[in-house]
Formats: sequence, structure tokens, C-alpha cells
Amino acid sequence: MSLDPDVDPEPAADADLDAATTLALAEAKATFEYQVQRLREIDSKAIELLKANLLIIGVFVTALSIVGQAGLDVAAFVNVHTGVGALLLLVSTAIAGVTYTASNLRGGVDRTALEAALADEAFAETLLRSYGEWIEHNAEVTAVNDALVTVTVLLVIDAFVYFVAGVAAGALGLSTAAVAASFLGLTLALAPANRLAYHMDHIDATGRPPADAETFEGIRLSKGGSRSRGHDSLRRMLRGGDEE
Repeated sequence: MSLDPDVDPEPAADADLDAATTLALAEAKATFEYQVQRLREIDSKAIELLKANLLIIGVFVTALSIVGQAGLDVAAFVNVHTGVGALLLLVSTAIAGVTYTASNLRGGVDRTALEAALADEAFAETLLRSYGEWIEHNAEVTAVNDALVTVTVLLVIDAFVYFVAGVAAGALGLSTAAVAASFLGLTLALAPANRLAYHMDHIDATGRPPADAETFEGIRLSKGGSRSRGHDSLRRMLRGGDEE
């Protein structure tokens, strides 16, 4: 610090502020770009699942048509397992479509922002605050889409398991009571497994710093937020609460 009275100390403070703002903008931009990339990955996964499900459904319908024309008896393979498997496959297809169409990113400057930049009306500070709003919004979108695509994957796996169980029950010639008992046992086994798989990637890390530590909590980049946050955002979306 200079003791010369002719030296103005303000430029140093302004330089520090500019450096901090520049660094914050760079970090905000990197976070925003990763969110865009992550949502594109989720959308790509959803559309691939949608295509795969439609292909499986098409093959299944074609096979049924061929079997019907051939006059083969497949009554033994039509049971609660295969019925639930088909239903889960249809539901997963619908959810995959919803996941692909649910993405609603927010970001980018509009005409007002460009006019503010030309007028130099604290553009950097306003842009930095805007990045904060955009990142929070996109985090909610990511949380919703990640929850939907996870449900889609789990439903596809469950559908496959039920199909295999149904074919096995038909091949073994199990009685109706035995088929019902096997269905109940399989469902009771899949339910906790699905719950664990759905929530296992949201376990908080141990050794987190205390709340008063000089660190930023950060944002969950890959998942957007907790499952509860994703559920809240999904409910608001279904109610049409965000009508911007």
C-alpha cells in the first residue's frame, strides 16, 4: 500500500473487483456449458431408449402376428408376468418421450441485455446474476430429466425380467397359483432393488465442510439436484406453474 497522497487507492480495488467478476463469469460460463452438455446427453439417452423400445414393440407385434397365422398355441406364455412386462415397456416408452420433450433450457442474452451492454450499465454484474438464475433453472430441468430417464431405464430392466419370468413360467407349465406366487415374489424382490437403484446416486458425500467454512457448496452438475428437488420441479411442471 502506497503512502503517497497523490496515489489514488481506488484503482487497485476496482482491479480486484474486475478480476473477481471476470473469474466468476468464467466459472459461471463453464458450469452453464456443462449443464447444456449434460442435458444433451440425457436427451440422447432418452431418444435411444425410445427407439429401442419402439423396435422391441414392433418385433413383438410382428411375432404375435406370425404366431397367430401359424396357429401355434402360446396361451401358456400369456400370463401375468408377460402382461406386466408389456405394460412396463409401454410406460417406459411414454416416459422416454416425455423426457426428450421436457428439456427447457434457460440462458443467453436477449435484446435488453445487448442494449445494456452498449450502454455499459453494469453489464458484467447483471450478466453474472443472470448466470446464477440460469444455472439454478437448468439444474431443476436436469434434476427432472435425470429422474425421468432413470425411471425409464429401470422400467425397461423390469420389463425384461418379467418377460423372462413369464416365458420360464410358460415353459415349465406352472399352475395359475404358482404363477401368481412367483409374480408376487418377483415383485417384492424388484421393488426394493428399484428404490435402491433410483436413490443410490444421491447419497451425500461424507466429510462435508461445515456450513461456516469459506467454501461454496456448489451444484450437482450431473444430476442437477436431489431427487426431492427433481420431484418438486416435476410437480410444478405438471401443474403448469411455470407459464413463462
